[in-house]
Amino acid sequence: MILKLVGLLFLFNCFCINSQNTDHNQTVEGMPLSDQLYTKCFENLNQGSEIFEKYASLKNMKFCSLLECMFLFSCKEEDIKRIAEQRLIGIATQLYNAGTPVYLIMGLDSYLNAKKKNENLEDDNHIVYIDYGECTNPPFLIEAAAIVNKQTNLLVNQPVGQ
Repeated sequence: MILKLVGLLFLFNCFCINSQNTDHNQTVEGMPLSDQLYTKCFENLNQGSEIFEKYASLKNMKFCSLLECMFLFSCKEEDIKRIAEQRLIGIATQLYNAGTPVYLIMGLDSYLNAKKKNENLEDDNHIVYIDYGECTNPPFLIEAAAIVNKQTNLLVNQPVGQ
């Protein structure tokens, strides 16, 4: 039941986002870079595709963006959470390699904080701050954000030449 609810919420959310974009990988003028990176589809993610086949409500979903993979953490099934973690790490790594490492933030005025920090992307290792929620967020989003932030920190702080 929970899996079906998550699937429906996810589908609705993707529909809303897709209705604004004709192509996931297309840069949208006027849309903040942080929003573009949060919803960007990484088509080359394939971790766990065979696991999704076991679940009818997930079978035809791509789960190729930070937003989508974060919502996978709302599922109670541990195999789905493990796949979500692998995909989040993969996305964070790809964004870092593309020169746009991301850090997910939440809290009071997090949107304004992200907007201010993103005014100069030449500072602090070119990190793009993405606000994913205000004061209260479900634990699954906080856990997913921690995975992305940990991977970004590992990559940004690795010694030069590795």
